[in-house]
Amino acid sequence: MVLGASAARAEWPIPSADGTIWQYVLTREGEDRPGTLTRQVFAAKNSAEQNILRIETAVNGATHSTEFLKNEGKTILATAFRNANGETQTFDPPVTILPGDLTFGAEWNYRGPVAGLDLNLPLKIVGESEIEVPAGKFRALHFRGEKNDGLFTVADFWFVRGVGSVKEMVTQRGPSDDLLSRNSIELAKLPAPSQTQPQLKKLEASVSTSSGGDPLDVVSADALQIVARWRGHGLRKNAKIRAVWIAQDTGVAPVDFKVDEATAVAPISNAFGKFTLSRPSDGWATGKYRVEFYVDDELTDRVDLTITPSEPRPRSPQDF
Repeated sequence: MVLGASAARAEWPIPSADGTIWQYVLTREGEDRPGTLTRQVFAAKNSAEQNILRIETAVNGATHSTEFLKNEGKTILATAFRNANGETQTFDPPVTILPGDLTFGAEWNYRGPVAGLDLNLPLKIVGESEIEVPAGKFRALHFRGEKNDGLFTVADFWFVRGVGSVKEMVTQRGPSDDLLSRNSIELAKLPAPSQTQPQLKKLEASVSTSSGGDPLDVVSADALQIVARWRGHGLRKNAKIRAVWIAQDTGVAPVDFKVDEATAVAPISNAFGKFTLSRPSDGWATGKYRVEFYVDDELTDRVDLTITPSEPRPRSPQDF
């Protein structure tokens, strides 16, 4: 019985303590300033489920994806994947994230996040080398994957046992070999459990022009929509979530004019959702706005937003 209990405890090739956080510097081709990408472990509280983990990824503070992982004989498998919209895909059978045999030439089909992108492609261990990132110097295994489905994608990982991924890079090119995107992340400091669990707000909110876009505080007047997103922490069951869109200073409407409001119900404590406001037929009025978020009629969060004039478009023959 003692031996059986000991054998049941999973040995993970990555840190698996509840609350462990990886912090990365995120670089995207064409963007002037680097961003951030974090991954956090949520381990099962039941000691009998030490072979199960949930890892949540956030890009620039906004939830990007969630992986549901299990450890089978040191092989790390994904049983499900949830995107930023809350849509969950279940894998049956599970897909391999990391094989148990990490030797040169090992190959597997990967499905999951890479440098802020969701990819599905074959991976292979192509070598081992020294690599330096902001977190330090490492001797790392080099994984590479390539896929050409009209979009040519090359993904590179540098992986260190006991640490995890220290660097990832994804390059995507079009049929004419033109560069479409290049993302990379580098580990900023060694992963470690959070020393003090942050006090989460009852409701966290952000605004963007799409469901999965980066949080924004400035939007162009030609945006097709503005999406107000929220995520709850410890909400009561069926709590009422209300978003109120207010024009603070536009020069058109009275100061602090209520433009619109919407309401939703949170069925679970960590529910999340979004409210979408479409561009009016006569366009957005430029100026300063705010979106107030209420939980059961209590003001819980606020997001300020400025709408700026859109850049003039080039005139075409149809304009004459």
